[in-house]
Amino acid sequence: MGWDQATARQIIVPRGARVFEIDSPHAWADLCRRFPLDVTASRRHDWYRATSRVGRWVIPDWLEVARKFDAVHLTVAGYLSTAGLAVPVADDLMTVLAGWDPDQTFWLAEVAQNEATH
Repeated sequence: MGWDQATARQIIVPRGARVFEIDSPHAWADLCRRFPLDVTASRRHDWYRATSRVGRWVIPDWLEVARKFDAVHLTVAGYLSTAGLAVPVADDLMTVLAGWDPDQTFWLAEVAQNEATH
């Protein structure tokens, strides 16, 4: 990407932050089951090529997730056990954890603070 530098900042997560932990395929499926967004039309071809599975696909509806959680964190164990697999959500629904890095957190609300501003 042509980057030659990066900045890393420590953040402080308040005790009351509502963080959903993805630590297994079951946890990812649970998030998708609770907040389903059908993405079959946009993902079916790519995810078929990756998994050989034909059917309906869902991911979490992030707007709905944000109403319940401040952040979603993917643990290293969650990444290693889930990424790239066809994960059952319901009888006719599957999902794939894609586009994440190990130990990544997606913040859905502004609750964390930079150490410098705390």
